[in-house]
Amino acid sequence: MVDGQPVAPATDEDYNRRMTARKWIYVLRGKGESHAAFADRMRGEVSNRLLDLSPSKLSLTLTEAPPPKVALFPFKTGPTAVFCIHDEQGDPARFTEALSGAASALSGYEVEESYPVAYDKSWRDGEPTPSPILLTVLHKKPGLDFNEYLERWHGGHTPLSLEIHPLWYYQRNVIREHITPGADACDGIVLEACPTKSDLLNPARFFGGALKMVPNMLRVANDIKGFLDMKKVETFYCTEYHLRS
Repeated sequence: MVDGQPVAPATDEDYNRRMTARKWIYVLRGKGESHAAFADRMRGEVSNRLLDLSPSKLSLTLTEAPPPKVALFPFKTGPTAVFCIHDEQGDPARFTEALSGAASALSGYEVEESYPVAYDKSWRDGEPTPSPILLTVLHKKPGLDFNEYLERWHGGHTPLSLEIHPLWYYQRNVIREHITPGADACDGIVLEACPTKSDLLNPARFFGGALKMVPNMLRVANDIKGFLDMKKVETFYCTEYHLRS
């Protein structure tokens, strides 16, 4: 049911369309603009430009305000937005054109996504996801083979994260191709969320309880330094909007 109306079951055509849709991620970085002004533009004018192009799915994850001053994570402070676009057409050029000039820096990527865990969305499109989002831009460890990097990430780190952290959402995006000139180098983009703000920001809750916190923090630190370049990894404290789901 949607808004009290029955929903027709998915057809084979619906399934095939979802399976053939490609996904692109655009990272926009603001400069000389407040978080509030940047977020207003991204949620309004810029989102509407993309919706007018009729993507299959569209979501926006962005920094609406400066990050918490006291936090477990070394959050980056600059205004940043990430648009995730699914589309059946094989060419992202119309989206790239629509986003041209929308921010001081634009990086676009074709990605391969997976969801080790996902929430059951019950809120309307356009409403914020009811939990903050931890957005992380990944860089693999120098000298590490890409396939080994994926194995360490997907086969090692992901199960560890699900064991330790109270995650209700974990979206992995492997960078497969740069689709904008001069796109920032990176190897993955991750969106994670816990059921509540405290689950994410309270170290004891995020790392499995007061008694397990320190050993679990050491386990995670030892794991990530084996496959990530922590000098380049970026984390952001964000809000997520599903604009077309």
